[in-house]
Amino acid sequence: MLLNSLAALALGFALDMLFGDPDIVIYPQKLVAVLIKKLDQAFRHSYKRADEAQQMGGVMLVCAVMIIVGGLSAILLVICYSVNNMLGILVEGLLCWSSISVRGLRTSSESVMRAVKGENLSGARKRLSGMTKRDTSDLDMQSVIKATVETVAEDASDKVVAPIFWCALFGGAAGFLCRTVNILDNAVGHKNAKYKHFGRAAAIVDDVLVFIPARICAMLMLLDSAILGLSVKKAWDVYCKDKRHSPSPNAAQTQSVCAGALELSLGGDYYVRGELVKRGKIGNSERDATSNDIFWTNQLMMGSSAMLMFIAAAVRLIIHFV
Repeated sequence: MLLNSLAALALGFALDMLFGDPDIVIYPQKLVAVLIKKLDQAFRHSYKRADEAQQMGGVMLVCAVMIIVGGLSAILLVICYSVNNMLGILVEGLLCWSSISVRGLRTSSESVMRAVKGENLSGARKRLSGMTKRDTSDLDMQSVIKATVETVAEDASDKVVAPIFWCALFGGAAGFLCRTVNILDNAVGHKNAKYKHFGRAAAIVDDVLVFIPARICAMLMLLDSAILGLSVKKAWDVYCKDKRHSPSPNAAQTQSVCAGALELSLGGDYYVRGELVKRGKIGNSERDATSNDIFWTNQLMMGSSAMLMFIAAAVRLIIHFV
């Protein structure tokens, strides 16, 4: 089973690098989003408007989504592996593919980068809005670039390293469940009046699942900074100083490494659906951000994912043969 899951993870990673996140209705991520939307409406309106009731409704939503998605994924894999190992590897590989978003993240950020290079501010804002929950309509070009760097850095752990980590530990179903929680957090984990209490459980579970992967991703980015010839010392210094400068326990881990490696200042307050989110500064550089900062952040994201794949393969092979 160790080698089967490793083969499935390698297949899923290769499919993601080749095809990214396809824009088709039956793609599992889209099906999960539809499920969450339906259950969100059902649970949120079934509980009283009292804060405690809304929190309970959010807990029930998280439990229902995890049981449905995790249960169906596990049952599907058991059936497929009982029929044929190759069928099982193929289906588990598809689950891994649906968990990881290396190419999708790179493609989205590169579209912002092209708009920045063309000095198309409205286009850059629009493309950034497809990547992040924060409000982008009032951002200037510098803010757009920095927000893109921050988004890629944070999503490197949320949508890349965390799913690979859980796939490597417990197989494709676990990786897909991790990505499902991330989708759930993006859908309801807001701190506005509508979701402040209802989305709390989703945000907490997402933070727990990404806690270890975020720190692994930060260390891998530090290593990749050395390989790419970026400033490792400044990346380490900013990481040690600013890794907790975020409302999330995980976001600033990778953002601080990127800020130091690129010698760029990130962080600061921003708005999500009109609600102010307070956040500390990350880094202390005074230089202007450029489109190249998006490029190098992508290199750090892809390098960390490749290194984790190599580590996962090496560990699984050692366990199998020892």
